[in-house]
Amino acid sequence: MNFGFNLRKDFPYFRFFGFFGMILFMFFSRSIIEQYYINTVLDGAPYYALQNTEGTNLIIFTELSLWILLLILYVAVLVFLFIIPLTLYFRGLSSWEWDPTTVVFWLITTRGVSLFFTEIENTNPNLEDFVAILITIIDSIFILFLTVFMLKSYTNFFVPVMSEWLNVGKSDTQYGPLLDIIGSILIITFGLTNFLSTFQVDFGVLIAGVGVVGLVIALAAQDTLSNFFSGILLLLDQGFKTGDMIKFEDTYCIIREVGLRSTKIYDIINHVIIIIPNNALANQNIRNLTKPDRYYRLRIGVGVSYDSDPSKVEKVLLEVAKENNDIEHDDPTRLPLVRFQEFADSTLNFALVVWIKNVIKLRQINSDLHHQVFKKLEGEGIVIAFPQRDVHLFTSSDQPVEKIIKSKQPSLDDYQNSSGDTSASIDSSTSSKLVEEEKARQIAEESAKLAEEELKKAEESAMEAEIERAKLEVELAEKQIEEAAKEAEEAAKK
Repeated sequence: MNFGFNLRKDFPYFRFFGFFGMILFMFFSRSIIEQYYINTVLDGAPYYALQNTEGTNLIIFTELSLWILLLILYVAVLVFLFIIPLTLYFRGLSSWEWDPTTVVFWLITTRGVSLFFTEIENTNPNLEDFVAILITIIDSIFILFLTVFMLKSYTNFFVPVMSEWLNVGKSDTQYGPLLDIIGSILIITFGLTNFLSTFQVDFGVLIAGVGVVGLVIALAAQDTLSNFFSGILLLLDQGFKTGDMIKFEDTYCIIREVGLRSTKIYDIINHVIIIIPNNALANQNIRNLTKPDRYYRLRIGVGVSYDSDPSKVEKVLLEVAKENNDIEHDDPTRLPLVRFQEFADSTLNFALVVWIKNVIKLRQINSDLHHQVFKKLEGEGIVIAFPQRDVHLFTSSDQPVEKIIKSKQPSLDDYQNSSGDTSASIDSSTSSKLVEEEKARQIAEESAKLAEEELKKAEESAMEAEIERAKLEVELAEKQIEEAAKEAEEAAKK
């Protein structure tokens, strides 16, 4: 008969059916053991007691206390022989991420012994104080093991499952570290408070002391707390994840680890690991080159001379893109294209726009494309232009250049006569060059003289203007004095 599923060949039939058999045995064995214990061992008595030589009961063991000891054995067998192996099988693992066997054993033992001594305390008033101390110690040990069990189980089992469940459809989100730290803090707090409660610690005083200590720690560790909360915000913000490529401070980096205090990034260019506090990283402008996908759009700018044919330039650049295998050619929305951008001062500017399949290879592809563009344009006879500037020199003298040269320059015949036989070795091109140099020198000297004269005239004009201004001020002052004297005489006559 087909039930819609098949069992694997290595299915643990013995453990699976043994688990249910053990539960049935535990259920029916109590009534059998109870009858045997009361009728045979106790001979109808309600309890069993250890007595001294005088016949006084030292310790009374009820049927429930002995059943608790037997139950510890049952639970241990049930857990170690059936529950733990079946859990490992149904998870599809051959070994545990963290083996809980040891901690579970002590959890069962300490809890069972605590229940046993609780029953002894209820039936033995004479041992109440002593047994109460034992119960407190055993309960505190149980809480320690329980805290360890919860912490390890949460970190190794619960966090991965919850992180994977939360990441469904959100592959760029990292909840694992956040869940780990928050859950661990809550579990440790739970264990600490329950451990102290077993010793009846006054939590009012404890909370007040913790508050003061917390305030002191918060003031002393402001940067650490700021990095901690910035790390939480970075994880929740989903800006980047491990393995993403980002541009950080004009360099290309890969995210290696996002922690709650700092983030580790790998600098591709300098081959170093950079550890950045989360507070500093949260205040930076980060460019994530991996989002929204692994594609990256690259632009190669090219400036050619005005003698070039724009259509030919576009055709050549598209051929360069077609020959590069690292560029996307299959997706019709990401095909290479060329844009004629502008008429610049010395060049016609074009841009080759391509999509890179893997952003990690950005720098290598960028270098390859520049090499290919240069060789292709050179082969096609297209000139990559560069800025050029023509400088024209003019003289401000009113005297013609020829006249200045004739009045100031020695004649070529004089130069030849003074040079003797050596003038015969000077050819016509050298002579003309010397004449041009002398002309230029004469023109420069004349321009300098004219500039000096203009400067002197300007200085003289300024001095004359200053003298005139001083004279006017003196005349004005004399007039004011005369008017004041007249007013004084008139006032005296009155």
